[in-house]
Amino acid sequence: MSIVTEEWAPYNYSESGALKGFSVEIVRAIAQQLNADIDIQLLPSMRAKASLEGNRRTMLITMLRTPERETKYKWVGPLGDSAIYFYKRKGNPLEVATLEDAKKVRSICSRYGGLTTSRMQAAGFTNIESGASDGKAVYRMLIFGRCDLAISDSPLGVVHLLKQINYPPDAVVQTPVKLVASPIYIACSKDISDAEIARWQAALDNLKSSGAFQAILKRYSE
Repeated sequence: MSIVTEEWAPYNYSESGALKGFSVEIVRAIAQQLNADIDIQLLPSMRAKASLEGNRRTMLITMLRTPERETKYKWVGPLGDSAIYFYKRKGNPLEVATLEDAKKVRSICSRYGGLTTSRMQAAGFTNIESGASDGKAVYRMLIFGRCDLAISDSPLGVVHLLKQINYPPDAVVQTPVKLVASPIYIACSKDISDAEIARWQAALDNLKSSGAFQAILKRYSE
């Protein structure tokens, strides 16, 4: 089994050379239950997705389970729910209440490739600046005034990223407009047997019933 992930804090991320995150801890706990020896490889976002789609017996943590992805993979989860909102810089009087409002701003920072950029493109956005390689770059660009809005991560993720770049949580302001709202899962290549998927799902369900899942989640919610 090959398990890959990307930088998407607080679910999966690197810190001081170590791989951390809520989803990483959950997967390691599942593997411990199954007596499975696993190695999780951190890759750039596009390479991680390419690995899931191009290699045999591969799992990717963490992925939003969206309608357009439903039949492409098998799934273990849910690990939670996640919504991705547009953010503006603190002090910016810009009023954004709908997706149509967001389409009218000068520019929107987002990561190169990925779900948020493809969703905006499909929705007819023409003001996307998608040159950022990761979430930290997205919110730096917003704070430095390179764009009017930014979108990349869930609210928990935004707070974590701001800490990493030494800005307080209120350096950006969450607008009421969300682009994506979906549960998050472990995505699995379709060649993994249904029986193996069922074993992983049962182990996850056991973590939830035992309270271990909630204990891990609490550490990342406070």
